[in-house]
Amino acid sequence: MSIQIQVARCTQCKGYTSAAPTEKKYSNHPDIIDYYFYHGEPAFTLDLKTFEKFRNLENTEIEIVELHDHEKNDHQHCKCVKKSVQKALSAKKEVFSMPKNPFAAEKSEMDNEIYFKDLYYTYNNFHGVSSSQQYGNSGRKFR
Repeated sequence: MSIQIQVARCTQCKGYTSAAPTEKKYSNHPDIIDYYFYHGEPAFTLDLKTFEKFRNLENTEIEIVELHDHEKNDHQHCKCVKKSVQKALSAKKEVFSMPKNPFAAEKSEMDNEIYFKDLYYTYNNFHGVSSSQQYGNSGRKFR
C-alpha cells in the first residue's frame, strides 16, 4: 500500500517547507512513524493544523506525492524568507431596504394622538378636572 503525503513546495527554489500525511488515518502508519521519528525529518509534521500554516505562505504550492518518492528528495529544503498570504475575503452583502411609506408613520401618529387625546378627556371628565377652559367640551364640574 502506497502512502501519499502532501508537500508544501516553494515555487521559487523548488525546495519544500513542510510535509504531512494526506489523511489523519495515515499518522499511525509504520512507514510514517519510521520516517518522522527515526529518520529525523524536521519539516515533516503529523499535525494537519500545523501544515495549514505552511499552506498559506506566499510562493507555495501543494503537491500530493508518494512517501517513497519524497524520501528520495527530502534533502531539498526551502531557505526562502516567506510571508503569510492574507486571503482577501470578498463577502458581498446585498442590502435590501424597504421603501418607507410616509403615510404609515402619519397614520400611526394620528392613531396615537386620537387615543391619547380621548384618554385625556376621559380622565379629566371622571376625575373632576374642568376641561371647559381649555377645550370647551364639557361645562360640567364634578366637584
